[in-house]
Amino acid sequence: MLRQEHKAGEKMFVDWAGATIPVYDTTTGQAWPASLFVSVLGASSYTYAEATRDQQLQAWIQAHIHALEFYRRSTDFDGAR
Repeated sequence: MLRQEHKAGEKMFVDWAGATIPVYDTTTGQAWPASLFVSVLGASSYTYAEATRDQQLQAWIQAHIHALEFYRRSTDFDGAR
């Protein structure tokens, strides 16, 4: 296995993860297909995931913003503070 070393705070890997997953509306019980956005910090492998309605640019950008806000509120998992 090839192991890669990443400096803390240097990299965040992002992508859509596989096929859609069903998300259920709590009021109606109806399911809608959600795309799963995933980001991982390079040094710590600390992970953020978010279900989105689609894979359009607006969802992509908003998920990045949410991931960065999540990491900023988190404890120093990647040693970048």
